[in-house]
Amino acid sequence: LLPRVDQLWCKFSLMEEMLGNVAGARQIFERWMSFHPDKNGWYSYIKLEMRHDNYDRARGIYERFLVDHPDVQSYLKFAKFETKFGTAEQARRVYERCIEELKEEAYEEEFFGSFADFETKNREYERARGIYKFALDHVAKHHADTIFKKYSQFEKQRGDRDDIEEVILSKRRLHYEDEIKENPHNYDVWFDYSRLEESRNDVEKTREVY
Repeated sequence: LLPRVDQLWCKFSLMEEMLGNVAGARQIFERWMSFHPDKNGWYSYIKLEMRHDNYDRARGIYERFLVDHPDVQSYLKFAKFETKFGTAEQARRVYERCIEELKEEAYEEEFFGSFADFETKNREYERARGIYKFALDHVAKHHADTIFKKYSQFEKQRGDRDDIEEVILSKRRLHYEDEIKENPHNYDVWFDYSRLEESRNDVEKTREVY
């Protein structure tokens, strides 16, 4: 067999599985994984175990998959698996690990949106609110439109007056920061921004603006 021809490995393992030789199919996958295939190869192995309700084995494969393909999409895939087949705590831990292990590479709208949705579905509203706020502080401003809309909708459904005012404040901050990015010498915007933070009695943010 040619080790890089994924279709051959897939068909070979499927044949063994159809013959009832799941252990043999698993051995073929193990040989295949030693060549570090693309994500679809790993997904095929995980699906084998899931077809036979071997969720702990599937979980172990996901752990190895993250080592081979350490990116946001991989962690999201694993988190969705834990959401469906594991516990809320197991799923939350995958989301947390994504930030811990990928650091700034995890700061994407899709990731934070998925994490916040997960906490909202689990009625962990304060956790979800914290995720939205963290996202707005760390996601690139020109990529934050979607997360801001989701946060606004969240507060309209779950928040009180202070929470909604915080959303409005966040929107004004984004506006000022976009204006400053386009023209760093627009001092009128700088002053408006500083007055905004002063009105909130936030000493640290006011100092940061100055």
